[in-house]
Amino acid sequence: MTQPRLTSDRGIRISRVRLVHQSGEFDDYTFASGMLNILHGVRNSSKSTTLRVIDYCLGDKDNPVGALGAAVANEYVEVSTELRIDGRPYTLTRSLTHGKLGKVAINGEEMPATGFSDWILRELGWPNLHVPLGLNPATATQLTPLSFRNTLRHSYRNEDSWISFANKEQEFTRRAVISQLLGFARARSGNAQREFNLARARRHLDEAQAVEREVRQSTVEAVTAITESLQLPSARTSEQVARARQEVRAELDAVRQQRQQLTAEIQSIDGGSASEATGPVGYNSALTREYSEATSRVKLATDEVMALTQVREEHQRSARTVNAEIGRMERLITSIGVFDTLPVRQCPACEQAVDPRRHHAEDACYLCFQTVDDDKRVRRAQIEIRSLRSELDDLNEVIVRTDADLGAALARQAEMQSLQAELAQRLNEERAAQLAPFVAALEQLSAEIARLEHKLTAFPAIQSIMERRDEAGHALVSAQTAVDELQSLPPSAEAAGMSPVDRCSIFAERMNSFLADFRGGVWVSSDVSIRDSDLTFYVGTRPWNEALGAEAKVLFFLAYSYAMLFLEQDLDLECASPGFLLLDNPYQQGIAPSVVQQVLLKLANAASETGTQIISTQAVTPPSNSSSIKQISMPKVYAAP
Repeated sequence: MTQPRLTSDRGIRISRVRLVHQSGEFDDYTFASGMLNILHGVRNSSKSTTLRVIDYCLGDKDNPVGALGAAVANEYVEVSTELRIDGRPYTLTRSLTHGKLGKVAINGEEMPATGFSDWILRELGWPNLHVPLGLNPATATQLTPLSFRNTLRHSYRNEDSWISFANKEQEFTRRAVISQLLGFARARSGNAQREFNLARARRHLDEAQAVEREVRQSTVEAVTAITESLQLPSARTSEQVARARQEVRAELDAVRQQRQQLTAEIQSIDGGSASEATGPVGYNSALTREYSEATSRVKLATDEVMALTQVREEHQRSARTVNAEIGRMERLITSIGVFDTLPVRQCPACEQAVDPRRHHAEDACYLCFQTVDDDKRVRRAQIEIRSLRSELDDLNEVIVRTDADLGAALARQAEMQSLQAELAQRLNEERAAQLAPFVAALEQLSAEIARLEHKLTAFPAIQSIMERRDEAGHALVSAQTAVDELQSLPPSAEAAGMSPVDRCSIFAERMNSFLADFRGGVWVSSDVSIRDSDLTFYVGTRPWNEALGAEAKVLFFLAYSYAMLFLEQDLDLECASPGFLLLDNPYQQGIAPSVVQQVLLKLANAASETGTQIISTQAVTPPSNSSSIKQISMPKVYAAP
């Protein structure tokens, strides 16, 4: 074992714990460094609560009820812990009120509890590492952070962790924590990450190879099917596809040029590049003129028919109006006798009321006193009817003449349309005879253009298939390159100084020096050893958990905690020395009180020797040693929850 060195302030030292009540009062507990601090009191006097407060202030992400219990969460509004990290003072405060849960105030500056681990690892100078999530880095699916809370669980022994390194701790986490405590976590983590990254890269390479094989085979099958179906040039690469597309496009341009030339020749025959007088050879201009004249006559006849139709409709509308007037006059005659008996109640001139019973002549109007003759009114209506009937007869006569003119116009229109159709048929037959030599060639060129355009539509699909194959090839090359680069990386170098074997041996020797006084009693006769490869602790030739009973396991972890106090003194600055221990009631598993008293004295002397700190709780009377043990009495007893 190396020679003892002077103590230092590396690690964490707890100075004060404060719990603020709802009323504003507070409970204060101060702790000393370089000695054993014992929280002594009866049951329910907040001994374990004080340790849980320290743990909660050190970044516990649980809610107050889960971390401290419902009774504490309801009784207090705030808890704080004053501590030193490598000699620098800090105050960590946790509020138990809504709105500030999940935050840690560091010297008054709040930060999320999720970020506390990164902060305190940085302050302690410990490596902030990520380890594979599993014992075998090659089969792990992801990396997980090795947080400060993982290491804290080895320094804080609550009532659930006296027979294990940490309650419900995964084996890969235990190995990472111990490698960090002993000072070779950087190299171990680096090699594990390299192995993890290499295994992941190999899995990606296997996936890329499978995809590349499948894509290559499907590409050959798809491209072959398309090229054979459309009679395209054989293409196996993107460059060959581009050349084949250029060939088909050039062929299509040539066929389109031929069609344009043929179309121009047809237009010269049909439209007349020759003079208007003679026209091209075989062109009959007289027939075209006759067709044009016939079309003009059809238009004139159609206009005449429309005009006569409109005139007839106007005359018919007038006749219907006259008939309506005649009917109105006839209804007037009928109503003369009816309306004669209706009295007038108001004068239309002065708007005064008129009494129909006032005195007036029998044949006179009682309103204006003029003579009223019924025969004159009927006669005037009959004269009007005779005039309207005469007008109706004239309209009927005009309608008859208009119908005759319309019939003649319709006949002329039909005759002109028949002549126009005949001339159009003759013109089409003559034009078809002139264009017949070009039709077959034009149809053949159009079919060829359609075939070539159809071929062109296949090239984007072929190109897409080729690009997918190329992408798979590039992905395969990238995956292979990544594997080659990771394989070429050298293993992470161990820290200068002691090897992992030596570090494990020194730590085990320190545990054995603690256990030597208990051989033949609570402890067995075998020594503790640590295998550096997987950091398994052996007692004799068997793993510790197989070789020890319950009492011996408690003593084993007390020895483990004892050795942690000497990490800085026994090893070097690479080790992650916590600097303090939290021991919640070491009277566990029926171990004799005298043995616990002896253990506590050894731990107190170790704290004094190394300048570290221990905070323990117990209900029994603590051992008396004023130089290395500080007893803190818990005066208040709270009701059990």
